[in-house]
Amino acid sequence: MKTRFTIIALMAAVAVCSCTSRKTSSIWADQDMWYVPANEKNPNNIDVLYLVSTDVLSAIDENGETSWQSRLVPEDREAMKNELAWVESNIFSDGFNMAAPYYHQFTFDAISRLDTKEFSEVYSTVAKEVCDAFDYYMKYENKGRDFILAGFSQGAMLCLDLLRHMTDEQYSSMIACYTIGYRLSDSDLQHPHIKAAEKADDCGVVISFNSSMTRDAVWPLVSEGSVTCINPVNWTTDSTPAEFHFNGTTNTVSVDPETQILLVQTDKPEYFHDFYELAPFFLDAGVKQDNLHHWDLLFYSSQIHDNALLRAESR
Repeated sequence: MKTRFTIIALMAAVAVCSCTSRKTSSIWADQDMWYVPANEKNPNNIDVLYLVSTDVLSAIDENGETSWQSRLVPEDREAMKNELAWVESNIFSDGFNMAAPYYHQFTFDAISRLDTKEFSEVYSTVAKEVCDAFDYYMKYENKGRDFILAGFSQGAMLCLDLLRHMTDEQYSSMIACYTIGYRLSDSDLQHPHIKAAEKADDCGVVISFNSSMTRDAVWPLVSEGSVTCINPVNWTTDSTPAEFHFNGTTNTVSVDPETQILLVQTDKPEYFHDFYELAPFFLDAGVKQDNLHHWDLLFYSSQIHDNALLRAESR
C-alpha cells in the first residue's frame, strides 16, 4: 500500500533535484507556454516571475493511465490561468510586469498517493522543467532588469530550486523571493542564495510564512522543519501580533516562536472550516480543518503588493 506523502519525502525530493543543466529548451519559445498578462509590459515596471500552486487535482496520460503531472490540457491551463489572473489583479498589478510559465506541475494525486521515491522522481522532473523556463526568461525576456521571484505552495517549493539553480550574477539582480505558504529549513539556509527576510525592506532575501489556527493543525508538507518566519502584516519576525480583515472576518496574526509558523486567531473559524466541505481533497491529503494554507495567498495579497514595491525601491 502506498504511504502518504510527508515532509521527509519532500526533503528527499529537493535533495536529488539539482537543476544543473543550463540548456534552454525550444519549448519555451512557444508563447502559448506562457501566461499572457492583462497589463501591457512596461520597461519601467518591476519584473515578476511567478510560479503557480497545485491547480491540477489529477491527470490521465495518452494511454488512459494516471499521470502524476499535469498534461496541460485545456482544463489544466484554465485552472492555472485563473490563479495567474487573480495574482496579477490582486498582487502584481500596477507597477509590475508579470511572467509565468505553464509548467507540467505535479498533481494533488501525487501529493496524496505517491511514496517517497516515486514523488522524488516526479518532483525532479518538474523542477528541471521550471529551471529551464527560468533560463529562457532570463536569456530572452528579462533584458537585464531587476526581478522578483514568487510562488505559492508548489510554486514556492520550486522557487527554492530556482534560487539554488541561478548564477551569482542572476541572484544579484533578484530583489526578493516570496515563497508563499512554504517553509525555510536549516538546510535551505545553508545555500548562499537563500537568506531569510528579517524586516520589511531587506533585499536578496526569501519571504517565508505559513498560516494555521493552531499548532496541532500545521501541515507537515509545507511547514515541518521551519526555522524562520516573517509576519506579512507588520513585517516582524518576533511574536508581535497584527490585525487584518478578510471577507468579513477579523483576525490577529503572530509568529509562533515554537513552530515558526503564523498563528491566526479569527472571530469566525467556521468560515474557514466550511471551505473543506468544498475541497475535500485537502482532507484526503491529511490537512486539518484549522490549517489555513489555502488562504496564505489570499490573506496577505495587499501587503505583498505594497512590500514588493518597497523592496524594489530599497535596491
